[in-house]
Amino acid sequence: MNKFKLPTVLGAAIVATVMIGLSGQAVAGISATKHNLSNTGTGDITSDNPEICVFCHTPHNAIKNNNIPLWNHTLSTTANYGVYTSPTFDGAADVADVGGVTASTATVTNLCLSCHDGTVALNAINNPSNNHLVTAMAGTGLTDDKISAGRDTNLGADLTNDHPVNFTYDDAADTGLIAAATLTNVRLFDGKVQCASCHDPHSSDPTTQPFLRFTMEGSALCLKCHNK
Repeated sequence: MNKFKLPTVLGAAIVATVMIGLSGQAVAGISATKHNLSNTGTGDITSDNPEICVFCHTPHNAIKNNNIPLWNHTLSTTANYGVYTSPTFDGAADVADVGGVTASTATVTNLCLSCHDGTVALNAINNPSNNHLVTAMAGTGLTDDKISAGRDTNLGADLTNDHPVNFTYDDAADTGLIAAATLTNVRLFDGKVQCASCHDPHSSDPTTQPFLRFTMEGSALCLKCHNK
């Protein structure tokens, strides 16, 4: 009866070791980026808060939306951002302005804009930590705890001169696009292109470009979608 005990214990130990390793990798990913706004952050914007994830996520009392993974950061109330237009922008008739959203209609792009349109303070969170009820921000590039205007990471409220977002990736209508079924290193959200299609907020490779899902060397990331 006891002959299976050792393998069972060893199996449990192996699983636990793997899980610890995986969780360590996940924490190490964002902790080494500028999205680590905690007091252990090494970027030029930090805070006195020892928690890393709380600026975006909370396990309880989250802002609930199917596109939002336990979201915790206050959403922007910007009514209109505008949309990118171009005579070469084929097959994207459903491109929609991401302004004027509520928690139930917010897109993945709205999560990024809740900090990066510069209208919401970085420490404006829905459910603060029980161990740290008030978070004080510190560092350069801040105005009233918001990303300062003129800073590269402040996109402002005009997206008409930025890569289009919030439209269906339709390779049938636009033959200049790689087939959606064969995309690699680019992520679609319900078939739509959003900010996080090209950017991974949890990891950043300093040898390429911050938070991009693939290198821009030789425009490699562009060519993941564009058949040029």
